[in-house]
Order: sequence, then C-alpha cells, then structure tokens
Amino acid sequence: MIVLGIETAGPLGSLALLMGDGERKEVQFKSAGKLGSELAPTVQRLLKDAGLGPDSPPDLVVVDMGPGSYTGLRIGLAAAKGLAFAWNRPLLGISAPEALSTRVAEAPQVLCAMDASRGEVWAALFQRRSDGRLDLVEPGELYTPAVLSQRLTCPTVVVGDAAESVIDDARGIVAASQPVWPSALQVAELGRRRFMAGARDEGLDMCPIYYRPNEAEEQRRQRS
Repeated sequence: MIVLGIETAGPLGSLALLMGDGERKEVQFKSAGKLGSELAPTVQRLLKDAGLGPDSPPDLVVVDMGPGSYTGLRIGLAAAKGLAFAWNRPLLGISAPEALSTRVAEAPQVLCAMDASRGEVWAALFQRRSDGRLDLVEPGELYTPAVLSQRLTCPTVVVGDAAESVIDDARGIVAASQPVWPSALQVAELGRRRFMAGARDEGLDMCPIYYRPNEAEEQRRQRS
C-alpha cells in the first residue's frame, strides 16, 4: 500500500509518501505565507519523483486534522479531500495529538500540550494500556499552563510546542525528546496502521480541529 501524508497545521509543512516496498519519502516547506501556492506543485513533484501520477496515484490519503494553524488546516484538508476525490481513493484524518503521542515509547501517561496563544495551552491526555497502546482519556481542551500542570497527578511525558510551559521535573512531568510538531511521515504511518486495522472516515464530513472558534464565530456565540 502506498500512502500520501499531508501535514500543514504547523509552522513547517510537510508531505510524505510511504511506498509499498517500505521506502519513505518526505519533503518540507514553510507553511506560512505561500502554502496555498506551494502545496499543489510540491505534491506533484513528490509523486513524479516516486513514479506516481494521476493514472497511478497512492492508495490512501492521510491528513493532519489539527489543531494548528487555522489557514493551514483549511488548505491541507481541502487539498486532501480534492486529491482523494479525484483519485477515487480513501481519506483518513489523524489528529496532531494522536500523531505526537504515538512517538513516545513506554511512558505510562502522555500529555500533548500545544500553544494556543492568549496565554493558553490546548492539551489532550493519553494513558497506556497493558498491550502498549495509548487511549485518549481527556480530549483536547484549553487550559492555563499552571492549571494544566497541577492536573497531572502522576509521572507524565509531555509532547508538543507548549511542553516547556507545563513540565515540572520534581513531580516527574518531563518533556519528550521528540519533535514538537508531527511530521507528514508520522501522520502517514499512523494513518496506514489505522486503515489496515479497519478504520474508515467519510471524507465529505471531515472538519479540522481548531484550538478555539474563529473570531466571527466567537462574536456570534456571544451575541446569542
């Protein structure tokens, strides 16, 4: 199975291909500013270099669903939906916390902490089962760093770009030695694993995960 992974939610966007023979290809580019104009040509170059194209597309498209950059998420998901539809291929969405947490080996508890600006952290908590898999036990919510740190009552490995604001070595709350943002390769690998286990998403219904509603939505909510 050949998988195309798309990650545009973070400061450094990336695309990846997992080839059927185990080969892995990845390209990175700056997400800010020119993402809308750079994404399609980068996809085209990556596929061409791998000997793929419209007549021989990847078997699965996987995209990072966020949270992350509002604009980046919208562009990445729109591209993923368009490619999956044009190629008649399945599409899966992977959350950024899920992709990051799976890179932490053996820790009994993993916290994904992401900078949501305004002095807040968007965080999701995972606990490891006896078979080694991670279960999401506290879905993503907004916290202040102090409140979030105090909620952690047992040793925890923290991943994400807000990890430094939460860690407390004296209590065993430590930062992971992993990238602070998921890569397209991580997204693609996790997507392939989930797809092979039977996971399926309805592409037309997929929506990005945001830290908070955009300004217009917040104003509309306050008025109502």
